[in-house]
Amino acid sequence: MSNVTDKYHKLIKDDSKHLDSLFDMKEVPKRSYQLGISALFTGIGLSIYDSFIGLYVSSFLVACFCFAILMFLLLKYNGIIKNLTISIISLTCSLLIIAAALEGLQSEQFLFFFPILVSVPIIVDLKQTKYRESFIYISIIILSFGICILIGRYVTPLQDFTQSQINRLAFVNRIIAIFSTIVFAVAYIFFEKKYINELMTQSKRVIDTRTQFLATMGHELRTPLNGIIGAINLLKQEHTNAQHDEYLQVLKYCSDHMLQQINNILDFNKIEADKLEIHPVELNLKQLLLNIDTPFIALVKEKGLGLELEVDPRLDEMVFADDLRLVQIFNNLLSNALKFTDRGYIKLKATRKAKSKNSIEISFSIEDTGIGVSDQDQVKIFDSFWQVYDPNTKQLNGTGLGLTICVRLLKLMNSKLTLVSQKGKGSTFSFDLTFKLANAKQKVAEPKTTDDQLSGIRVLLVEDNQINMMVARKCLMGFKASVTGVYNGQEAIDELKNDQAYHVILMDLEMPVMNGYTAIFKVKKSYPEIPVIAFTASLVDQEMLSNLLESGFADCISKPFQPLQLLSIIQKQLLNYPFLAHH
Repeated sequence: MSNVTDKYHKLIKDDSKHLDSLFDMKEVPKRSYQLGISALFTGIGLSIYDSFIGLYVSSFLVACFCFAILMFLLLKYNGIIKNLTISIISLTCSLLIIAAALEGLQSEQFLFFFPILVSVPIIVDLKQTKYRESFIYISIIILSFGICILIGRYVTPLQDFTQSQINRLAFVNRIIAIFSTIVFAVAYIFFEKKYINELMTQSKRVIDTRTQFLATMGHELRTPLNGIIGAINLLKQEHTNAQHDEYLQVLKYCSDHMLQQINNILDFNKIEADKLEIHPVELNLKQLLLNIDTPFIALVKEKGLGLELEVDPRLDEMVFADDLRLVQIFNNLLSNALKFTDRGYIKLKATRKAKSKNSIEISFSIEDTGIGVSDQDQVKIFDSFWQVYDPNTKQLNGTGLGLTICVRLLKLMNSKLTLVSQKGKGSTFSFDLTFKLANAKQKVAEPKTTDDQLSGIRVLLVEDNQINMMVARKCLMGFKASVTGVYNGQEAIDELKNDQAYHVILMDLEMPVMNGYTAIFKVKKSYPEIPVIAFTASLVDQEMLSNLLESGFADCISKPFQPLQLLSIIQKQLLNYPFLAHH
């Protein structure tokens, strides 16, 4: 775990460097050089043109300006002066003031103040520069412009012009000033767009880094949790006295709660990264609802509460829905109800509101007789990380993520979570969902609970973690399966070469030597008739499940797992492969 954290810190440090370098990407020093070079070449052109039309004094003045600009560039290059920007702006403004004294306003040289003013946002990083420094630049330009106008209007020009010279010089000054203004405006838009794109890229990189870290952290935490929960389940199956059973129930509740919090954190991270999606699959809605309360039965009984499940019999329909996300919503809402209810009951109700040829609309509600939510807190309760204060325990409860995730999931399903509550009298969370109807009909299956469900079935268990290997082996053997364990994908390939008579392969994804992603291709190429079930501690969403199925896996089970869940998935694969059914 420390290696994962160290890697994350290194990634974050690298990202911080990238974010710091964003302002270097603004290229302010580079643009100051570019402005100086532009002013130099513009001055050289004007000096030659002034000389061409007979304005030798103006030509000499501009030539001196070009020489001064060249000197400033060299001094900056050698590190003798620090601020090239203010030097160029001051020098250019001084030239225009002197030009006004020589030529008056008739040559319209004052128009060059406009491109200078437009260039300020390009050569000065207004997002990082202090307002005082930015104010100095703009003040120099505006003050110089005012002086230039006053001198040009009230001081007699020191240089004599012919009308032809005036017209030609004014025309050239207009063209260059307007062209320069347009160029600087376009350049500003270009550089700002480039900066924003880079900023978005770097921000996305930070989010991706955090997402990668949290996914890895989740895998690292869920792996030992699988051992804890698995060992608890195995102990509960064995004969223990009542006191031991009570301790095991507490351990199971704590570990399940910890797993739920980890899943919530990982899902919230997906929400922030805008990667949370809904992936509908075909399922029997009534069967899904009848199994929803199973994890809470023992906990509700322990608190002395009633757990009521009211499912409309008209919901025995095949629909397209994201079962993983639906279960997650109900689990969060039922967990909240259980947490804040000490007496009375908790009720899950599902009622058909409407049905058309292609869809069915259902109203869901989770009602409790708990502490309730005050009117002022009912708006805050859906905010991220907001926690309910329980006056009985004088503590804040929960991470504040469960309801946020429910709200976001329901939004993706075009629904909204509503709350009706009264302080001290309980709460009712409700929402409506519309599902697309599937064509097939599938009756609700009654769960089988005998201990010999996998009698005669041979399972190849591929798992590098010895604790997880022990837990899964014991669980499968509890259902009378014959289990052979290997510790990586290469060992699995070698085992299959010696013995192909396996009915199911249960394969971890992250393993040394050869991981599950590589091994699945080799297994399916040589032994396509054997179903391979992915066995992973990663948080599996529909996108990951789709990728696993495309890779060749028949199904996936997440660690930590429940024994009946593992049994159900293996039995499903045995039914999907007719030649295995007789086993």
